[in-house]
Amino acid sequence: MWNVSGVARISFPGGSLLMPSKNRYDRELVFEQAEFYARRHGAATLELSRRQMLISAADPQGAQTCASCRDDLIRLTFAIGDRTLCARCARKTAR
Repeated sequence: MWNVSGVARISFPGGSLLMPSKNRYDRELVFEQAEFYARRHGAATLELSRRQMLISAADPQGAQTCASCRDDLIRLTFAIGDRTLCARCARKTAR
């Protein structure tokens, strides 16, 4: 697990990207990039604030819901441990 304070790592098939994550603006940019790579490659791993999350495309046929807010997961899922979250709730965990 990546454990450098103030730095996030996005890993995807074929590479990885390190980005600053010291403030709210930095973390928003990190999530935008992680989502981009997840859509482009099918999945991406984001390591941020000593947490690891797998970002992947939601099953269009499945009826998955966010473990926190219970909204339907339509585009992307954020798996953190045994919980699957929507983008909004995943961002809240990174504060």
